[in-house]
Amino acid sequence: MFKKLLAGLLAASLVLSLASCNNGGGETSSTESTGGDSSAAESTGGNEGGDGEYSGTLTIWEGDPTRAVCGDAYKAYFAEKYPNLEIKMETKTEDTYQSALSSAFGANQGPDVFWNWGTKNGILESIVAEDYVMPLTDIADMSLFEKDGEKTMISNICYVDDTLYGVPTAAIDTRTIYYNKDIFEQHGYKPSTSLADFEAMCDQMLADGIIPLTVAATEFSSLFHVYDFILCAVEGGPQFVKDTEAGTAKMNDPRGVAALEKYMSWKDKGYFSTASTGNDASAAVLEFAQGGTAMIICGSWLLSNVKSANESLNFDVYKLANEEDNKTYSCVTANGAYSIAANTQNLDNAKMFINWMCTAEAQKTWMDAMNSVPGIPEVEAADPIATEIGTSDEQISGYYELLSGTAKNGTPNKVYEENWVPLWNGQITVQQFVDAVSEQQDAVK
Repeated sequence: MFKKLLAGLLAASLVLSLASCNNGGGETSSTESTGGDSSAAESTGGNEGGDGEYSGTLTIWEGDPTRAVCGDAYKAYFAEKYPNLEIKMETKTEDTYQSALSSAFGANQGPDVFWNWGTKNGILESIVAEDYVMPLTDIADMSLFEKDGEKTMISNICYVDDTLYGVPTAAIDTRTIYYNKDIFEQHGYKPSTSLADFEAMCDQMLADGIIPLTVAATEFSSLFHVYDFILCAVEGGPQFVKDTEAGTAKMNDPRGVAALEKYMSWKDKGYFSTASTGNDASAAVLEFAQGGTAMIICGSWLLSNVKSANESLNFDVYKLANEEDNKTYSCVTANGAYSIAANTQNLDNAKMFINWMCTAEAQKTWMDAMNSVPGIPEVEAADPIATEIGTSDEQISGYYELLSGTAKNGTPNKVYEENWVPLWNGQITVQQFVDAVSEQQDAVK
């Protein structure tokens, strides 16, 4: 359990960050600067010169199109530091990422370095089992993330069977309400932290011809992030999450069911746009940013995307207080990790990148690009909105990340993933959903 004000962490980071950071498949979206085959097996260069200069190419894959901004930041940084090194960046979609990686690696192609979710969703473990990932134990210095030599929430997702396979992108991911300040001001809406007031405001928006919310309903992860947000606000929700982590609650617990029923009641009332059903994350962000809805409930990691979708958008963020104890809770998760492909033909370049990601300078470069909420004190949030997103009275775990701990032989994560879109589309009921997941939670006492 990871508790208490991230704001304190961010404040503590100010001095440290100045000291350490001053120097600064499916459909594919490519941000390559030049054309050509991006496979690691056919990449050129990859040698370190005697003067420490790196040249050739480094191909990096990301598992989400919204992370294309990372490629822009890396290209800008390395163009100055190593002008003879070409960074090739490709983004994939989450639902096809595992198959894209396995297919590419199986053909002795693919990236040199690839971002992944660590052990949060099973992809890293799967491709490690196929011997497609290089162990990093003797390559990466983890002291920035593990001050006492012990794994943390940030770094724990980088290990498979106690072997290091990734270097973390050391942000804390959480969920919040982004709202259009102009729409609120024009219609007299107030961003109240009360759940009852929020629902009353959504009802009034509908009466005024304003669509309250959008969501990326084609993506299970975007759907369950809203569920996490609702769990933080409803009576019994935070304790349900804590009991799940303690191994004493299944998803069909009345508290979990009540939160999910609340969620689906919002859909039934029309709080979400009709476009939501076909939206991916990029489309949902664009719908909100272009004024199609008054709000969007989504992740802290999409802050950069909200800003870039409409540079003139006047927006802010807020959270709902829990209706039982009036505290604000944040479901937080580690972000992810960068790993080296076992078949890379550019090992020197890949090692250089991984070692760079072990520095506060690299983490700040990444977090500034994403406008992320820092999870280490050496990095200060570049955007005050990111600081606001990360502030709460208490942090609790994200529900999805707890599911694997509720099973011995079951697969609750897989069932959870597979049933979100059918639930949204009305193909199954709330009870059928929670019962299907609970059946797999065979480790719960």
